[in-house]
Amino acid sequence: MFVEELDEQVVQANEYLLALERTPADTEQLRSLFRVMHTLKGAARSAGVAAVEALCHRLEVLLVSARDSGRELVRDEIEILFGGLDALANAAKALRRGESVVEIIAERGSGRVAGERSLAPQRAVAPVKNATPARGAAAVNGGGPVNGSAPANGSTPANGSPPAVVAAAPATQQPALEAPLRVGQERVDELFGIANRLLIFAAQSETYPAIVEQMETSVTRASAAWRRLRRDSGTAAASNGSGSKQSARDFAALDDSTAFLRRESARLLAEMTRNGRDARRIAEEMSRGVRELRMRPFADTLVDLPRLARDVAVAAGKLVRVETSGGSLQADRVVLAQLREALMHLVRNAVDHGLERPEIRRAAGKPEEGTVLIEARLVGDRIVVTVADDGAGVDVAKVRQKLAARHEDVPDDDRAVVRRLFLGGISTRTEATKISGRGVGLDAVRAAADRVRGTVDVTWSPGHGTTFTIEAPLTLATARAVLARVGQAHVAIPAAFVERLMRVAPEELATVEGRQTIHTAHEPAVIASLAAVLGPPLVDRAPDGPLSFALVRAGASRVAFRVDALIEEIEVVVRPIRAHGQMAVPHISGAAMLPSGTIALVLNVTTAVAAALGLPVGTSYLPVRDATPAVRRRILVVDDSITTRTLEASVVEAAGYDVMTAVDGADALRILQERGADLVVSDVEMPRMDGIQLCESIRALSRFRELPVILVTALETAGHRARGLEAGADAYLGKSSFDQEALLTTIRDLLS
Repeated sequence: MFVEELDEQVVQANEYLLALERTPADTEQLRSLFRVMHTLKGAARSAGVAAVEALCHRLEVLLVSARDSGRELVRDEIEILFGGLDALANAAKALRRGESVVEIIAERGSGRVAGERSLAPQRAVAPVKNATPARGAAAVNGGGPVNGSAPANGSTPANGSPPAVVAAAPATQQPALEAPLRVGQERVDELFGIANRLLIFAAQSETYPAIVEQMETSVTRASAAWRRLRRDSGTAAASNGSGSKQSARDFAALDDSTAFLRRESARLLAEMTRNGRDARRIAEEMSRGVRELRMRPFADTLVDLPRLARDVAVAAGKLVRVETSGGSLQADRVVLAQLREALMHLVRNAVDHGLERPEIRRAAGKPEEGTVLIEARLVGDRIVVTVADDGAGVDVAKVRQKLAARHEDVPDDDRAVVRRLFLGGISTRTEATKISGRGVGLDAVRAAADRVRGTVDVTWSPGHGTTFTIEAPLTLATARAVLARVGQAHVAIPAAFVERLMRVAPEELATVEGRQTIHTAHEPAVIASLAAVLGPPLVDRAPDGPLSFALVRAGASRVAFRVDALIEEIEVVVRPIRAHGQMAVPHISGAAMLPSGTIALVLNVTTAVAAALGLPVGTSYLPVRDATPAVRRRILVVDDSITTRTLEASVVEAAGYDVMTAVDGADALRILQERGADLVVSDVEMPRMDGIQLCESIRALSRFRELPVILVTALETAGHRARGLEAGADAYLGKSSFDQEALLTTIRDLLS
């Protein structure tokens, strides 16, 4: 509880101190900061954390000195307070890890108060790993003694340079809220998964009334047919005098039975319809309630940014004002966590790279104090966040020079040049500093956006500023999606990226600058087969009749993905795919279970578009029909594991080969003798006849003496490999490092 309180109070204290730095005469901010220190001191005493209690007491003494004397805090005292808050923040992290806080307090809280000893014990300590970098001269030098006779207004720092300032809205009195209940993120995610499985079951239960309705219809038809039969039978019996009392009783019993079936099926239909509707409503309410537990205000991502901007400005000798808006907008905490990481890089970049020094801004007719605006707004079901500064803009010429110096292609388009910064390794700094210059900041921003299925873009105006825009879904848990069929797979394309759906005839396609395109209202869009982009085991088959396309946009890029069928637009519950090794599915961000129980792959539109546009000019995504197709080479895949056998067969078939399968060596030998093959891919450990015996049997037959054989096995030692090659195998591949491209390359080499 103390660690949680410490985190919250440090955030609050930073807000008060930032406001106090800007307006040193604001006694209310001074008193508020003092109250935080006093509260934390008492809490630390209760929790038995003496080092934190001692530091809070020293900071409290400094604040009391200024409060009781009626003076304003001077620059060095402000720096001491910032250093103390950093020490408290790092102490919270250490306590959470179960580590000692004594050295952290000694390292970060070493400033001195007028007439006091150091805030921390005066002893040499080793630098704390991962500690927050020192800020300003006072923090770097341990904050020398401040003269007892401070300037009356405290407006001029000891080093003669003006302080960097950050405008942060002071905390306002909030209405009373219910007591918070802390629930772990993993538990919330677990409940969310349960709630959405209920939604799927509710959706499946809604199909049952239709079945009962069909049964009711069948009973009604049977009853009508029975009545006609009875009438005809009764007429015939009466005419020939063959009727009996037993027949009448049988007819009456059947009448009662059919009437009962009609009544019960009608009642069951009404009851199932009502229960299914109620189950769906309750499941939706539960899912919505759990989803709200995942939501947090955008303001959570802003708490550290004004302080971060202030510290970078101090180190760079600049002045900055941070303005924010959209803090009340709600988004999934997982999305906000990635946005927070991206925003920290963008704010640091804006202050260090974008804003000019005060004298340069003054000469350009700008205010000495630069502005960084962080804004969030809702567009449809996506959150759009911008970080804009009023600095010098992007130096495109310098970026071109950097690209040329690295012997990279330099695009003619300025936007393409600047977007290269998002790939990392490029910085306009001539020398790296502790803050920037290594070309990783914007790469990290792009990576963070990718992790939440988002996009990032940049615009700039030379001499007037730069704006970075991140667009991301409000939640990763659910998404509106266009459901498409690609081969035998279902792929969910997030609807936020879809501009339109089209069905066109093959003759309407065109080729522009070597790329197949489709005409749209604005400009031609490049065509890509989604099966070809996703790769094996999906197979790109020649289409029959009209072609189906989903035109998508990721940032400034557009691609028309061809699919086999467009099914419907639905809301899906997205679950992450726990991928291992190299078997991960490229360009897929998750999976979703459909009401039918089928699994749909959720497309990562950003990476899929980049992959489609990255193929060489002249690449054809549409299969070309040939009146005289070439004879396909025949591959026999042998493995006793159905999973491995199916995987390997899918990979080989997707590469254009005719595939046969066998469950062991004996089965494979029989198939070879009956049908033949051009190459064999076999496991080693199998029942009846293993792969080594199969290889030896193949080499013993003159017909198959030259038949290529590849062994793919988990037996990967040098001895096993030697045994396989001695038996006559042409190649030996290990399953632990299985790579489908390596298998296909080996097959192509052996067949050629």
